[in-house]
This record gives sequence, C-alpha cells and structure tokens, in this order.
Amino acid sequence: MGKLEGFLEAIPNPHTKLLFEDVITKLKFTGERVQKFKDWIENANRAYDMKLLDARTNQYDKAEELISFYTFAPLELIKDKKELIQEILSLVDVNVSIEEEIKLAFERQFAPPEGYLEWLKNKVAEHPIKYIREQGKKHVEEGKPLETNTHIDVVLESKNLLILIEMKFTSDISTQTTFNTNRNQLARMIDVGISEIENKAKNKKLIILLCSPSEFYEKKSRLFYYKVQEYSDFNKIKQDIEWRKLEEIDQHLLKVAWLPIEKLIRIIYRNFKSPEMDDAISFFKERKLA
Repeated sequence: MGKLEGFLEAIPNPHTKLLFEDVITKLKFTGERVQKFKDWIENANRAYDMKLLDARTNQYDKAEELISFYTFAPLELIKDKKELIQEILSLVDVNVSIEEEIKLAFERQFAPPEGYLEWLKNKVAEHPIKYIREQGKKHVEEGKPLETNTHIDVVLESKNLLILIEMKFTSDISTQTTFNTNRNQLARMIDVGISEIENKAKNKKLIILLCSPSEFYEKKSRLFYYKVQEYSDFNKIKQDIEWRKLEEIDQHLLKVAWLPIEKLIRIIYRNFKSPEMDDAISFFKERKLA
C-alpha cells in the first residue's frame, strides 16, 4: 500500500450523520427508507480515492430524495408555516390565503385515477411496441392496473390547497409510462392531484411546482422548461391528459410553475435555528445550491 493510498483510507468520512432525524421520527419514515439514506451517506467517497469515484458509490452526491428532504425538513420544525409557504407561492405569482394547518409529507403515493385506467384499457391497443400491446392485453384480462402509483417528492396540504412538488437536481421529467407513450411526469402529477381533490376534498385548489437548480431552467436544457411554460395554457394540459374534460382542469388546478431550489433553500433556512444548520448548508454548498 502506497503512502497516499493509506492516507486516503485513513481520512474519516465527514458526512456520516443523517440530518433531521427528529423529522424522520415525527413523520414516521420507514426503516427501509432511513437505511437507504444512511447507506448513501456512509458510502459517500469524501476522500476522493479515484478507485471509488463512480455513480453507485457516490449516489449521495446526486440523490434527489435526500435533497428534497433536507430542503423541506425545517418546515416540519417551524411552528407557523403559513407565512413561509405564502412567500414561496408569491415567487410564482400565487397570492392566496392558506386556511388552517399545513401538513408536510415526503414521497407520498397517489393512485392513478380510475377513469384514466378505464380509458387506457382501450388506448393500450394503439401502443407502437407489439410486446407491450400484448402485455397490456394480458394485464386487462387479469384485472391488473395499467399504471402504478405516482410518487410525489413533497406534498404540502392545507384545508384549501394541495401543493405537489417535484424536485429535480440534474435529471429531467420522465416522458412516458409503460403503457402510455405520451404520459409525461408533470401531466401525471396534475392528473393524480385532480383525482385526489375530486375523491377527498372538492374545495381544494391544486398547485404543481417543479423545482430545479436555476441553471437547467434558465438554459432551457431540460424538457421540463418547455412543459412548465406550455402548461400556463390549460388547453395544452388537456392535450396531454386526453381523457379529462377541460372543465375539470379549470375547476381544480390553480397553477403549474417552476421554482429555483436555491431560492427555496434561502427562504426556508433564512430564520431557521438548529444545531444541524451548518451541516445542512454545507450539504447544499457542495451541490452548488447555496
């Protein structure tokens, strides 16, 4: 073993602590999810041994789930969230009073709308890939749904608002699901959000926020830039969610907008007091987000 290699192996990993474990406990994260976070952190190569500079070892560097959690976790520790949420919404020109308590959730699952699943049973026969058409036919015969649950990174919910947030670091939105070649991720979020309101709370308004580093939006290098711009026109949303009526979208959807992660961090952390504050800011600085 050379002197340099021995030195690198002796350097302790400074990022071995999972932050905001009190929030994890409060929101009852599964043990599997907590272990996933800890594995990312403990396996991160902070000695920069060239043998370990690979994507799998350093998932910690780019894990959007962890970025989402660290960005929004302080909200759960802040007593009055309303003022902060209203400030965040003002960045996208939404000025609405938030009624009653705001609930925060991470990685919440939303079932696909029943009406969409029925519509897709006929549409899958038009899929251009033969084996997928056959798979779809078999799913229908066996009573299996043609779309799985949608995972939403961050959910903020009050009596009158349902805010669904998708966090992107360097990735883009997905452009299809297995049985629908034209089912992009933003359209899917809108669809399941409307369904949630229709089924459980008809008085809520839906807001969809796509959050990413400023660079990727400003340089227009990701598909989500174009879809967010396009979805200011609800007729364009209707084209991507064919099975819904425009009236349903108009009734329930308030806004689709983009927000820079950097601004979110500044607002949420501005007056936040915590012993873990420095570690959290170091995490964001390492990713050029603070």
